[in-house]
Amino acid sequence: MKLKYTGPKEIISPHGVDFKDGKEDKYVYISFAMQIFYAIHHEYEKDRIYTHTIEKELLEDTHILNKICSLKPDFEEVCKEKVKLLEKELDKEIEEVKEHTELVEEELLAYKNNLIIMKEYRLQRETNKVIYQQIIELIVDDIFEHRLKQISAPFNEKFWHVLQTIQGELSNHEKRSIGSHLDTTETEPIVITLRINSIGK
Repeated sequence: MKLKYTGPKEIISPHGVDFKDGKEDKYVYISFAMQIFYAIHHEYEKDRIYTHTIEKELLEDTHILNKICSLKPDFEEVCKEKVKLLEKELDKEIEEVKEHTELVEEELLAYKNNLIIMKEYRLQRETNKVIYQQIIELIVDDIFEHRLKQISAPFNEKFWHVLQTIQGELSNHEKRSIGSHLDTTETEPIVITLRINSIGK
């Protein structure tokens, strides 16, 4: 298992491979998610506000994987299982190309080859997605454990996406649904804040 940037969401057809704008690889958000995790993963004292200095350089992939493995013993097994399920789906998709009776033989061959060529790309995207989700789960676990009321970060698209994902995970959490809302400051430097409804005990 490894972390590696692939690219945007693929669109595979008998005529080639295109990529979908706006469907970025989760890899680009992973380092930012880890920054938020490090900012909140510590001991807490009542009624104290904590700050964390954001690293300018992206965290190394091996560092991220080692850290998650140390916190989630089943992490690697979970990732491999989910990627394995996708691989079965992709193999089935390749096998079922022949059922596209609307295509001529040359198109069937091209479509099958395009799916085969893009298989590893799609598996790596899924690996990145699963790893990203594992980090989000770690963050949400800390939010519940410490009953955090808000998380703030510098305003940029990456932190915004991560905080939105956290927001979604909170609202659909297996323990109970927790409401929250995102807002930004109106003055420089612009800061994004996720305000979390009371979690209680």
